[in-house]
Amino acid sequence: MDRLPKERTSVLVTGTFFLAALAAAFVPAPLRAAPPGYEIQSFPVPEALQSQGQSLSADSKDWMKKWKGMNLEDSSSYTFKELSGSTSINMKIEKIDTSDPKGYKSRGSFVPRNSSANPDVEIAAFNLSTILGYDRIYRPAARYELGPIASQAFRSLIGKYSIHGSARLANKARILKAIQSGPPLKGCVKAKKDETGVAFDAIANTHAASNGAPNAGHPIIRFLQAANEKPMAGKSLTLKTGYDGDELELAREYSVIMTIDAITQQWDRYSGGNVAIRKDDQGRAHFYMTDNGGADLSDSWNAHNLTWFSRFDRGVIQKLADLKRFLDTPATGYLGYSDPEVFVTDLGLYSQNSAAINVQRLRRNLGLVLDYVRATETKFGDKAYFD
Repeated sequence: MDRLPKERTSVLVTGTFFLAALAAAFVPAPLRAAPPGYEIQSFPVPEALQSQGQSLSADSKDWMKKWKGMNLEDSSSYTFKELSGSTSINMKIEKIDTSDPKGYKSRGSFVPRNSSANPDVEIAAFNLSTILGYDRIYRPAARYELGPIASQAFRSLIGKYSIHGSARLANKARILKAIQSGPPLKGCVKAKKDETGVAFDAIANTHAASNGAPNAGHPIIRFLQAANEKPMAGKSLTLKTGYDGDELELAREYSVIMTIDAITQQWDRYSGGNVAIRKDDQGRAHFYMTDNGGADLSDSWNAHNLTWFSRFDRGVIQKLADLKRFLDTPATGYLGYSDPEVFVTDLGLYSQNSAAINVQRLRRNLGLVLDYVRATETKFGDKAYFD
């Protein structure tokens, strides 16, 4: 981790698919050795930040340590016994550990692409949060592609479940079709949810048209309007019984979340269950974004995420401007990168569209967000920022 290549490549999770499948067909399952190429070798963006002296949250570092070297083709080390997700269909990952009373330790879940989850954006949202210095309020996610052994385990597990509801049935069909087409099955791994995490729908108007909207009457949303008074540091705000936090800290956190949602074109934040909170080691409440995959960097732009707030974290906006400058002028460099296409792939945008298209859309979205911030500052002055 002390020395990183100038051009970082994405987490290496592709492999020699034909040979792996051939081996899987002729070797009894308990004796199969894990094929090479399906293990997580690096976390390019977080590690690039660390190489430049930026700290990561304890949660991020813990999950990076747990995932480093993980190869789900190794059936002697990993098992899959349970699905998760409400409308999406994910596979829980268990690392066999005889010293644990349960016989295993969680390694989170594998999330494939389906109509309810975009793993590319799950990864990108987390990596953006690390760039902005707010990964403590995001659930860690990393690129992963299932090989033939784990893909067939996923297929078998889906077959054992009674799945209902039109959305889940559609997702089931899509995943099974992807598995049938052959490995790798592209997706991501997500950390296990924090035990103190709970849904926080009070901040959402789930009945608003077009899949919900923020609850304009909630104190946090009111603080994020530049025309209103600013939140105060040191003043306690109760989000939910037993969940009390600092008024300014909470408002700043949610402003960052809304900023990332605007960049990633989030469309599912306020439909219900997709805003969460948790407690830190001192018992203080913080926002905790566990589900960020209801988003797509599409060819068209929808500005509604921006119209919902108008107060920003000044440091975050500067970091976004730095990123935009690199996408506009690659020669300036960024985190050791000189090629925007390599960067956006490492950011997490790897399984849909070309890297060139993803660069264009990310540049466009950042530009529109920064234009909105400048227009808001022109109108409201320093009231557009927390400080």
